[in-house]
Amino acid sequence: MHRNHTNGLSRLSPRLLLLVIGVGIAALLAWSGDIHQQIVRLIALAEPVIDAAPLLGALLFVLLAAFSAILVFVSSLLLVPVGIQAWGPAGCFLLLWSGWLLGGLIAYSIGRYLGRPAVRRILSADKMARYERRIPLNGTFLTAALTQLALPSDISGYFFGLAGYPRRSYLAGLMVAELPYALGTVYLGSAFIEGQYLLLLAAALAGLATLGVAAWLRRR
Repeated sequence: MHRNHTNGLSRLSPRLLLLVIGVGIAALLAWSGDIHQQIVRLIALAEPVIDAAPLLGALLFVLLAAFSAILVFVSSLLLVPVGIQAWGPAGCFLLLWSGWLLGGLIAYSIGRYLGRPAVRRILSADKMARYERRIPLNGTFLTAALTQLALPSDISGYFFGLAGYPRRSYLAGLMVAELPYALGTVYLGSAFIEGQYLLLLAAALAGLATLGVAAWLRRR
């Protein structure tokens, strides 16, 4: 029974589940004072490098954020503390959101114009079978936004492209869907830098509670 409940959570919103796990790890790191201070010192080392070439640093940040929206094994959670130190929360949010939008458009274009053979080189056959049937065929903005809120951003773009989803509807849905994740990621990144482990722990518990309630409602 427990295993079925866990599987229900992961099927419901893999993206939120991954975010909750990341926030939980961040809370543990922020709680351990010495390790947290060492991480913050390492993050601070990037600031003078970015100050020396701000435009290049911003471009590199956007490209890395875009790669995190294309490749499954790259995470933006590692970039956000560096971005906050360099550009502040507002600047980091704009760069992160822009990078995710760029990555989503690239993933969509790969699926739309290069087709299934190209996507198969990036994603496993298991992921192909698991997620392709979850992309809706009707081309509305609301459907695109709700689907991308639930599915991982590094996966959904490929399948929207494969399904031939209208580009405008996909992009509008992508812009809305990425907003809460970008805001939440930057806010929690600021909490990590400041060592607010109780806030991070509360956010992780709230995310787990949300997933649990949603899974219960789905079973009902």
